[in-house]
Amino acid sequence: MVEVIPVQEEFWRMVQDAAKDEAEAVEFYRQLAERAPTSALNHSIQHIMGDEMDHQAFFESVLTCCDMGPEPDGSDDRKGRYEKRQVHGRRIRIPEVSEPYPPIRIECPNPEYARLLFDDYAGMVSEMTAINQYLFHHYDMPEEFAEVAELLEAVSIVEMRHLEMLAELIKLLGQPPMYMDGQGRFWDASFVAYIPGNPCEQLQADIEAEQAAIQTYRQHIAMIDDRYIKAVLARIVKDEQLHLRLFTRAYQRYCRCYG
Repeated sequence: MVEVIPVQEEFWRMVQDAAKDEAEAVEFYRQLAERAPTSALNHSIQHIMGDEMDHQAFFESVLTCCDMGPEPDGSDDRKGRYEKRQVHGRRIRIPEVSEPYPPIRIECPNPEYARLLFDDYAGMVSEMTAINQYLFHHYDMPEEFAEVAELLEAVSIVEMRHLEMLAELIKLLGQPPMYMDGQGRFWDASFVAYIPGNPCEQLQADIEAEQAAIQTYRQHIAMIDDRYIKAVLARIVKDEQLHLRLFTRAYQRYCRCYG
């Protein structure tokens, strides 16, 4: 007997398959770029990989926005997908993908690569800015946004891990990991989009921060010709894409009718 699958169910299954296929394509192009014999080929493949990452993000955002069951990798964050850790006597879920981080190493010291990473580290659009912005929004969230406040705190913890990895890379590249951007401008608390008392505007700012971070990391992946650094940045991007999906989901859940 032939199984009859409702049209909507079949559609969402196909979207999940599409997201999974795009994720596999991204990994394939990443490995291909690492083995490219010339920097020009590497750059072209990185550009193609960026398109595939955009496709993956689109399909995953469709699933996230509509809250349609498990993630494309088969896991389900509503069933404890993320590792729980003790934070100030509480157990909270830490939103990072399950893939291990690559080892922190470089091919050789390079001050130009360090300059690029300083922008990710403590520039205006950086891990330092994200940590402080998400923590302030965590502190400022109203009681009815308690789940969002916890999410923001948890994401800030992941961004601290990214900050540490970037600091280690900058040191290996031959520079002290001072809190400044690639032009030598020290990090400033004015970089934070505070927006006190406006939880939905804060969430929108956090969504935009993740989008900007992903774009900057992708640009730097294309500009850096060091397979070890590329691997670390590509892995960080996967966390940022997850954070973008979670912030988008929270915005749609809490802000459609808020106020």
